[in-house]
Amino acid sequence: MELSTAQMMIGQAFGQSSFSVVIFDAELRIVWANEAAEETRPGLPVQDWRGQRLGEVLPEIDADLIEQSLRRVLATGEAVLDLEVTSGIRGAYVEERYWTCLQFPVSAPAGDDARVVHVMRDVTERAVNARRIALADLASAHIGKTLDTTQTAEELLDVAVPRMADVAAVDLLATVIEGDLAQQERHEKLALRRVAARWPPDFPAPADYTRVPVMETNPTSLYHQRLVSGMPTFMPLFGSLNADQLRQMDFGTGLERMVAAQRAGAHSLIAVPLIARDVIIGVVVMYRLHGSKPFTWTDLSLARDLVSRAALSIDNARLYARERTSALALQHGLLPQQIPDVPGLDLCHRYVPARTAAEVGGDWFDVIALRPGRFALIVGDVTGHDMRAASVMGQLRTASAAFANLDLTAAQLLSRLDRVCSGLTPDEETFATCVCAIHDAASSDWDIASAGHPPPALAGPGGQADFLDLPPGRPLGVGGGQYEACHISPPPGSLLALYTDGLVESPGSDILTGMARLAGELASVSKLNVHEACDALLAALAANPADDVALLMARM
Repeated sequence: MELSTAQMMIGQAFGQSSFSVVIFDAELRIVWANEAAEETRPGLPVQDWRGQRLGEVLPEIDADLIEQSLRRVLATGEAVLDLEVTSGIRGAYVEERYWTCLQFPVSAPAGDDARVVHVMRDVTERAVNARRIALADLASAHIGKTLDTTQTAEELLDVAVPRMADVAAVDLLATVIEGDLAQQERHEKLALRRVAARWPPDFPAPADYTRVPVMETNPTSLYHQRLVSGMPTFMPLFGSLNADQLRQMDFGTGLERMVAAQRAGAHSLIAVPLIARDVIIGVVVMYRLHGSKPFTWTDLSLARDLVSRAALSIDNARLYARERTSALALQHGLLPQQIPDVPGLDLCHRYVPARTAAEVGGDWFDVIALRPGRFALIVGDVTGHDMRAASVMGQLRTASAAFANLDLTAAQLLSRLDRVCSGLTPDEETFATCVCAIHDAASSDWDIASAGHPPPALAGPGGQADFLDLPPGRPLGVGGGQYEACHISPPPGSLLALYTDGLVESPGSDILTGMARLAGELASVSKLNVHEACDALLAALAANPADDVALLMARM
């Protein structure tokens, strides 16, 4: 086939170019290709390309898309500047490459058909980096929003499915779920519990896939050995394996899941260990179903990036759960395990830790017997969520009990506690608010004083509720506190609520709004017994509190 002058000039210009250049005739058969094009099909010299269609020499490329565009160029004479196509190279596994293409017509020799030039530039690295950045952005935005291991696993699957896989699951070591973490010995079985799984919405998971919630690996299996060494399992042609070949992998009880997934149409598999701080914490398993392309080495690289990011978030959630469990145990130990019976009162107390705080708080409540017939009800809140706040809280509780035999008024008791707190917090960065209500069983009178604390709420027997008008007083530990008390004699059936600010403060809402809600809810529960009223109040106002809540309620 004779080349025109224009075509020879193209050959001279692109002959040594790194771009792949192919010239087609009007029948879309190859007239000429440069040496760079040969790199897209190693082993087939470009001289042998002549007279063939593109799909015959490059069977893995999207030839239909390219030829459709070439016909449009021949028909309109207009160039195409930014056609994007993909191709695959089949070796041991499938690998995708990405191309951006330029197409334009050229003049043909006299009496010959028109011809068209197709220039391909390999942009695989750029395309993969773009996918990697996009995936990293999604992971940053969606994974680790909560400090819950199961929820974090679900967030991982939100990103992975369907962007990377059709089916995916997260299995965590039982020890991780329980909050512990220890490096597993290579010869020990791994007990993995499935905490999250995702199938297409219109394709429910087969029963055999979900029947096994816990999997124990076989230490002699290839799967186990790759897992404990932190190596992924990559099986892009998983669907072609027969039952015996799957059994040779010896996945332990997980074999049933693999067979079920294969029967359901899974044909490609990636399993990536979850590694955090150089310790295995679990594994992420991904499948592609029939109709989707097999996983590639690029997919494996992207999956490892995604799982690596998620592993740190899951481990942070594990650490949070462990610290929170320890903090709650310490908090429980610092608070009273039981309160004394008070003549003439039905009492109920609750403590609800903040849903997001892993450290121990400084909220407390107490009921202290004074001289016969007199009892002090105390609710307080030390600033901060740390061991210092817990320490100050514990010492203030101890001091309150030590003053019991002095027969103090509420104002005198707060003055004593102010001096104690000042000695515990000399730098004035830590202080406490407190309300003390002393009840006289003989007269049914109350003596109540506040040290910068939210005022108690009182619902009368008729259901109306309002807050006591107490002299405010300075917080404990600020120094120079002079406290005044008010005296009330509520009728029988009245309901008194002492509380910390976590009950009335929430993000996005001011304390006055919270107090108005408390008054309304207290009125609505005032006819219930004190335990029912206490639980109903917490359910309405502090189901998931942003701060610790201590609540002490008394029915006259």
